[in-house]
Amino acid sequence: MTGLIVFGSRIVSAATGFVFLVMVARWLAPAQLGLWEFIVDLIVFASYPAGFLTYWAARDVARGKVVGKTTLVLNLLASMLGVAIFLAFALATYSEVGSSVGPFILAVILVPLSYWNQATSALVGGYNPAIGAYSLLASEPAKLIAAYPLLFVFKLRIEGVIIAIAVSYFVQAAVSTYQLRVVSSERVDFALGRKWLRDPYVPGLMTLTYVLGIADTFAASVGQRGTSLAGYYQAAFQVAAIVSYSTFLSVALYPLLLRERSEKLMGEVLEFSLLFAIPMAAGAIALAPQILYLLSPAYVVSSTALEFLSLSSIVLLVSTVFDQTLTGRERADLDERERTRSILRSDLMFVPLANLTYSVVYIGVVFILGRYVAGGAPAYQFATYWAVTQLTLSCVLVAVKARRLTGKARLYLSRSLPLYVVSGIVMAIAVHYFGVAILPAGLETVSYGLRLALTVVLGAVLYFGVLVAVDHRVRSYAGTLFELVSSLTAGG
Repeated sequence: MTGLIVFGSRIVSAATGFVFLVMVARWLAPAQLGLWEFIVDLIVFASYPAGFLTYWAARDVARGKVVGKTTLVLNLLASMLGVAIFLAFALATYSEVGSSVGPFILAVILVPLSYWNQATSALVGGYNPAIGAYSLLASEPAKLIAAYPLLFVFKLRIEGVIIAIAVSYFVQAAVSTYQLRVVSSERVDFALGRKWLRDPYVPGLMTLTYVLGIADTFAASVGQRGTSLAGYYQAAFQVAAIVSYSTFLSVALYPLLLRERSEKLMGEVLEFSLLFAIPMAAGAIALAPQILYLLSPAYVVSSTALEFLSLSSIVLLVSTVFDQTLTGRERADLDERERTRSILRSDLMFVPLANLTYSVVYIGVVFILGRYVAGGAPAYQFATYWAVTQLTLSCVLVAVKARRLTGKARLYLSRSLPLYVVSGIVMAIAVHYFGVAILPAGLETVSYGLRLALTVVLGAVLYFGVLVAVDHRVRSYAGTLFELVSSLTAGG
């Protein structure tokens, strides 16, 4: 149920985030949108040191230890290093991508806020992931409330986006911190911090793979020496990223595995995640031109890229569940006598190494595309090559992890999964033709958006309606959800 709560918050976040994306894409030119994503990459680079602390903090919290205040204070101190890293990258690269230094200087405020967010996310992830859902429900509307006057009243451009995101970061971290009720009597344990840093290779590799995984915009922009093509790709990627929100249905898997739960847990979580991911991906593929037209007519050329990225989101969802299973079942870090040697031979090391290899190859290919292909190819072709690269390499990554899982965890899947696929295909065909009929070009933005939302709702009703009619497991899920809502309503 925790996964469902988190997923529900992410769906709300997807809705508000999509509205924010429409506002930004309608207001910023593709080069400015690409520049914003480039700055986001630098913020992630600067936040890299936080992972050395938050990784072990999440595992300790999941095992019942009280480390909240220690985690928050140590991350605040580490954020000073993050600011220095951000400024170093910014001053070295802003002219390389054809920008002024102003937006980068303003974006410095996002670095300590990012560290604060990472600390609270680690704590709630190990303690109660639902807290993160509630903080997200507060921060997303705050972002929209801040963005509207900044963009459309004061006519700010990328600076307005930066300030709106800063407001969102602050609200999310503040709400999580408040809900965590960090024990006031807890003393900041610097010795624990030194213990966390004693084994830096696992969190270092784990976090590095994430940093490199989102560095594709950086690589493409530096390769191209500009940010316009990255803007076209990111328009498609941000839509496809909504599909990956289904991953949050599995947020409870990691702490549950740390507490030694059922052998069938991996298959159940994966299947439940795919129940929602499949229709989201199918809808994004079927309505790719219409969705991108809502952002701006300029981005329709990225429709094919969106189709491939939607499939890639499904593959990466499976990869995430495999990661959580491999690392969540691992007990090497409990070996106090030979902790370091045990960790080096364990899945705690295998998972980040596999992801790191994927990321290095992926970033290298994207850089080559930006340097040698972008100059002679239209934007839509470049975005498509980029998306195909991600899909191909992510499939290889999942195959490697599946091989590693052999003999360690069995993937139990029911007969419902093929029904999800068939229902998704039926829904995709229906919404495609319905969307073509009611979404002509030239409509006013609000009217177009409302019609697109209606199309999405009808698709969801069709998909789940078919499954409720033919699949007893989905009927069971629906009954459980109905009982939960009824009990919450009665309790209120």
